[in-house]
Amino acid sequence: MTSTNRFANRLLIFVCGLVLLIVGGAAAAAVLVPGIRDVWKDTGSQVTEQVGSWLEQTQLAGLGVSWILVAVVALLVIAIVILIVFIARHGHGHTSRAVTDSSGEHGTTIVESSVAEQALQDALDGHSEFVASHVSTYRVRRTPVLKVSITCRRGVSPKDAAGIVESKLLALDGLLGRELPALIQVSGGFRARVGKTTRLQ
Repeated sequence: MTSTNRFANRLLIFVCGLVLLIVGGAAAAAVLVPGIRDVWKDTGSQVTEQVGSWLEQTQLAGLGVSWILVAVVALLVIAIVILIVFIARHGHGHTSRAVTDSSGEHGTTIVESSVAEQALQDALDGHSEFVASHVSTYRVRRTPVLKVSITCRRGVSPKDAAGIVESKLLALDGLLGRELPALIQVSGGFRARVGKTTRLQ
C-alpha cells in the first residue's frame, strides 16, 4: 500500500542490524576476551601494513591517491544516494483525496480523504465488536483505495467483522454517490489470526 516495497524495507533493516550486530560483537569480543584481544593485536598490525602496501601499489599517476580509496568513496556516495532515495520514498502512497470527479458540467467534485476516513471511523467506533480500528487512504495505480484495519475482540468472527465493515462501506458509497475500492484488514483473537486477513472490495 506504499511506494516503498515491504520486502525491501525488511531486507534493509535486517542487513543493517546484522552488520551492526557483527561489528558490535567483534568489538566487544576484542576488548573482553583475552585470547581474541591478543590475536587482534597480532593481526591488526599485519593488516595495517598490508593495506598500506596495497594503497602504495595502486596509486593513480599524478594524483598520489590510490584508486582503491577512490572506489571506496564512490561506493559510499552511491550508498548514501540510495539511502536518501529510500528515505524520501518511505511512507509515500498516502493521498489526501478520496474522490476526484470531473465528469460533471459545472466543474470538478473533490472529496478529501479525511472526510471519508472520519465518516467511516465514526461509524466503526460505535461497534463493541472492535477493540480498535483505523482508516487511511492510499493511492494504488492512480486510484484512491481505503484501507480499513480493525482489531476484533476475542471470540468475534472475522467474517462477521468484515461484514460490519462492508455494510459501513456501502453506506459511505451511498453518501458519496460512488463506490470506493477498499482493503479490509482483520486482526486480533485466535479466529482472526487463523482466518483470512485481507479482502479487497
